[in-house]
Amino acid sequence: MRIPLSPNQVRTLEQPRVGVVTTPGAASSGTGTATAPEVTPVEAPSDAYGAQEAQLSEWVQRFGALASAVGTASATQPQQVACVSDLSSMKVPQLGGPSDGAASVLQQTKDSNCGSAVAVMLGKDKGTTGVKPSTETETMDALESRFTNGDGTTPHELSNMIAHEGAAVTQASGSFDKKLMDDALARDGKAAVLVDSNKVDPNAKDAGKGRAHWVTVDGKDAQGNYKVKDPGTGKSVTMDAGALEDAVGTAWSEHNGGGMLVVEKAEGTTEAERAQRGGEIATALGNSDGGGSRKGAFARESS
Repeated sequence: MRIPLSPNQVRTLEQPRVGVVTTPGAASSGTGTATAPEVTPVEAPSDAYGAQEAQLSEWVQRFGALASAVGTASATQPQQVACVSDLSSMKVPQLGGPSDGAASVLQQTKDSNCGSAVAVMLGKDKGTTGVKPSTETETMDALESRFTNGDGTTPHELSNMIAHEGAAVTQASGSFDKKLMDDALARDGKAAVLVDSNKVDPNAKDAGKGRAHWVTVDGKDAQGNYKVKDPGTGKSVTMDAGALEDAVGTAWSEHNGGGMLVVEKAEGTTEAERAQRGGEIATALGNSDGGGSRKGAFARESS
């Protein structure tokens, strides 16, 4: 069946050029060239769309047969190209280098709402809310308003946000626990990590003390580097275990709190159950008695 197209939708197909092709073994075998095979004439159709079909048919006859004659891949079959992940010589990005998934990093919109940005990202990955990009900012604002006083997010408050988004905090550590992290990632879990902000920002890593800051770890590459999503910069970077240990350690020494919350799916539980259990677990990151005071320095995050 032919579909007539308007003149402005028809593009003339470039006429193929057929010349002499040298075979790989010409120098040693004595065979110097391979000539183009005969082409079956194609009746010139009256409409432009048919003309393109005829030209394409002629092109396939010429180059498809010629490629077979010289022992190369057919012109009609695409060459297979290796993926980047298959290239063993690919340089592993260091801190600040690009990491896949950067486009999915939700950037915080205020000086202190990195916690709600992390909760939204983890809720989309592991929760049941199914937040759409068009409503992400509104969700961040709603979480911040409901669970904090606007000055930052304590570990307990973040756990409550995550519970509200349909996921659950299942484990925690007051340090960067490599085994705990690797086991969680192997189960397709994620983590919220409380760090010093300057330790995860490539442009500020040598600037000294930053501020207590929430990021996520949601993967690990073949070289053992962790994929860190930073809502402060809106970018994803790769960091090794030593760098993350340093970032969490600095958070403790400078901001009186730090560590990691493992976040996983939570089918068959209520928000209240997730919040209660998560709040108990989150105390490992520095929550004070009573559910986590917002007055602690560790509760102040920055971009």
